[in-house]
Amino acid sequence: MSDPFAPDLARLRRFQDPALVRRYHLRPSYPPETFLVLNELIVDEPRVVLDLGCGIGTIARPLAALVERVDAVDVSLPMLERARELPGGEAPGIRWIHGRAEDVILTPPYALVTAGMSLHWMHWEQVLPRLARVLTPRGLLAILNVQQSGPWQQAFLRIRQRFAHEAPGPRLNLVAELERRGLFRLRGEHRSAPSLMQQTIEDFIAAQYAYSSLAAMEAAQAASFEREMRALLTPFARDGLLSFEVVSTITWGQPCCAEG
Repeated sequence: MSDPFAPDLARLRRFQDPALVRRYHLRPSYPPETFLVLNELIVDEPRVVLDLGCGIGTIARPLAALVERVDAVDVSLPMLERARELPGGEAPGIRWIHGRAEDVILTPPYALVTAGMSLHWMHWEQVLPRLARVLTPRGLLAILNVQQSGPWQQAFLRIRQRFAHEAPGPRLNLVAELERRGLFRLRGEHRSAPSLMQQTIEDFIAAQYAYSSLAAMEAAQAASFEREMRALLTPFARDGLLSFEVVSTITWGQPCCAEG
């Protein structure tokens, strides 16, 4: 039986696509509260963070001002090149590292490891035991997620499901599965207060192409998707802008080696 949590390498390769990378900054950002919580999770010295699957540095760039150093790792070189161009991307406290979380050269110890919507792209049986070895004695792995919600959400999800390249399936609980496999010990969770985000309809639609499931649509399919999205969203725009809430969740604990 195939493992439903096995990384989809074909989808992962889409993050090398310049068109996807160019739109990635349009995806929702983590609310500022997120970084206050991450800062409080660091209790050991040195205050050095490993950010896995860093993308364009959505976590690494804001966090760099609070710590001694961030080692930001991603398998996509175009993502790292874009990260350097964005505000804070040239901060001396960030080391942008190209490679796979499974085998990239690291410089431990780390007081915190962050993974923002990226662990599902990795081989857990290799990565989690490795993290256990590079963390400080009280170091933690923080798994982050960000979600958006607006009054159009349910209709939007139905449109997205019809155009996504992958067949719909049940939502799988990543943290529960890591615990079941003996690879993670949950210690806490925090859900941020909602943060208001505003975006034009065109930017909101463009942001959808920064997700792997919608990144590779043919031109005719993309035109139909955009037409349906504009029809859905236009009644909700005020002065040309959509307003919606963004919430982050942070789940933290100790990575460990599976028994047996």
